[in-house]
Amino acid sequence: WRLLIMPAYNMLEGIVDACRDQVQPEIGSILYCDLAFGYMDHSGVYIGNHEIVHLSGRGDIEVVSPKQFIDGGTACSIYVSSQDIWSVGSNEVAERAKSMIGRSRDYNFLFDNCHQFSAGCLTGDFDNSCNFLWMLKDEASKRIGSDNWRFWGIELFD
Repeated sequence: WRLLIMPAYNMLEGIVDACRDQVQPEIGSILYCDLAFGYMDHSGVYIGNHEIVHLSGRGDIEVVSPKQFIDGGTACSIYVSSQDIWSVGSNEVAERAKSMIGRSRDYNFLFDNCHQFSAGCLTGDFDNSCNFLWMLKDEASKRIGSDNWRFWGIELFD
């Protein structure tokens, strides 16, 4: 039942988020987007200058633009770790992400994925067990005080 409702829920969530105050990510903000109408998500770390470090599906840790971050999926927006109405991040998180650029991992959709990489940037432990978005959101709450996720609109990426 949930599998049938998920696309409609995500579309409604996107409409509501588009009406809320949008944010610009801070250096070290955790970002995510939908990949398949909300059935899958992708995450990464904002390092400034419209650059995001992420773990690609090929297992490469690389720097991409916001447009490249959402390409290949159904996303039309990126969500930013926020506290109240302001984005939150951490220079330490960004530095951990930058230190991993150019490395690779044995990517596995369930057991070694982008969420685990992003959580590693938060904690310093890249062999953590945060393999799902809800786990990453929990870690972002603990480490950088994120209590919600604000919309970073696609029009900002043109």
